[in-house]
Amino acid sequence: MQKPIELFGVNLPQTTKFQLKERIRKLNKHSSKHLLYFYYSEFLLRANRNPWYKDTLNRANLTAIDGKGLHWAMWSMVNTGWAPKLFSHVVKTPLIIRMPLFLILLAIQCIINIFSVLFSLILKVNYTDRTKNEVILGRDFIYDLLRIAQEKKWKTLILGGSKNSDEITKKLINKVFPDLDLSLWTRDPKSLLMKDQVLPEYENQTLNSENVCQFFPDLWEAKQFIKDEKPDLILVCLGGASGRQEFFIDNLYQDPEVKFTIASGLGAAVDHLGGGAQQSVAPDWMIKSGLEWLHRFISQPYRRKRILDSIFTLWWWTTVYQFMRVGLARHTVVNLVNNLKKEILLVKRRNLLPGDIGWTFVQGGIEGKENTKQAGIREIIEEAKLEPEKLEVYLEPEFSENEPMATSFRRFVIQGAKYNQAKKFINFVEYSGDLHPRNNWENKEAAWFDHRHVFATLSVEKRPDWVRGVKVIKENKGE
Repeated sequence: MQKPIELFGVNLPQTTKFQLKERIRKLNKHSSKHLLYFYYSEFLLRANRNPWYKDTLNRANLTAIDGKGLHWAMWSMVNTGWAPKLFSHVVKTPLIIRMPLFLILLAIQCIINIFSVLFSLILKVNYTDRTKNEVILGRDFIYDLLRIAQEKKWKTLILGGSKNSDEITKKLINKVFPDLDLSLWTRDPKSLLMKDQVLPEYENQTLNSENVCQFFPDLWEAKQFIKDEKPDLILVCLGGASGRQEFFIDNLYQDPEVKFTIASGLGAAVDHLGGGAQQSVAPDWMIKSGLEWLHRFISQPYRRKRILDSIFTLWWWTTVYQFMRVGLARHTVVNLVNNLKKEILLVKRRNLLPGDIGWTFVQGGIEGKENTKQAGIREIIEEAKLEPEKLEVYLEPEFSENEPMATSFRRFVIQGAKYNQAKKFINFVEYSGDLHPRNNWENKEAAWFDHRHVFATLSVEKRPDWVRGVKVIKENKGE
């Protein structure tokens, strides 16, 4: 299998509908757990803003692209474009020459990509031959999953939908799949769990696999129901606004007490089966042209902001990523700053452009003859305005292959198209000052996160054990 193409830190699949069905048919009952996700642009934008969501998506071993927009972005990453290719020949020139050339070529590529999107819609371009990937709609593939489940005599559970139409849903499905062993766990579509909206109190920057059941208590009951029923196939239909659907599936995946063969997130698929809330389906010509988003924009007003954000941000960041692929490598130091409660400090940078809002650690380049500790402390003092006498590097810097968090476009431009893709050294720093970050942060938003979530996001060769870190602190202090 070919190496997946990466966008926003998420590995994009290269598979066709036939290949995906064959892989699922070869799965053995309860031999191991498998996760199936259908990506569309909103998924990747959330991954850029929420590192835990990115890791959740990357843990899936069965994935597909559900949407023409994301398929275009994938093609753009494969087909780099003449402007980024031209920039690759001048990328090592001095900053005074490189930066204006980069900005000019970036503007040109932005215009090219606008026309590329328009032509793909008008001409109904199929990118499969170039990307080795096929657009697979989750709401259509659900019938293939149910057919396979019936063939393999898998016990099937559909989680989500309208509580008042369980029998209707069952009858509709059993007409097509009479031998399917089917059970349902549902909630009313007006319930908090089923609302396809990002609620202010549940901002997706803080939602993750570990706390999703605390935020949505109904999921404790759903999880117990799954433990009791022991289904082979779990189809989770909770809507995609907050990421709770994928976080809950990941919660099941990481719980050794929960057994299943395959779990998949399918959004409103249960509605299209006829048993849930009424859904308005776009005409075939809009679906084939990649204009289904326009139908949703008109018919679902509450999704308009999300749709516009997805369209613009996907186009913008796809263009930027084309240049990042040829950008200069930059040695970077990343600082994990914890307070006395062993909570990790992250910063949410304020930037001018949509999508450029990922959580990031305090980080920056290693200047001159600085070692990683010196560079780390300097960056913390400059960025976070924390008192140097209250900072202590208590673990030797670790080496990481990958950028732990989203990269700022502003930083990318200021550095003259330098991207943090070289060696990254991670400092572990204790701060003994004020426990509340906003008291020490100027004109920026910041937040404390539990250390377990942060370490779960890192791709470090020797992943540090937090207990080991605590022991080192005690040894340094003579405790």
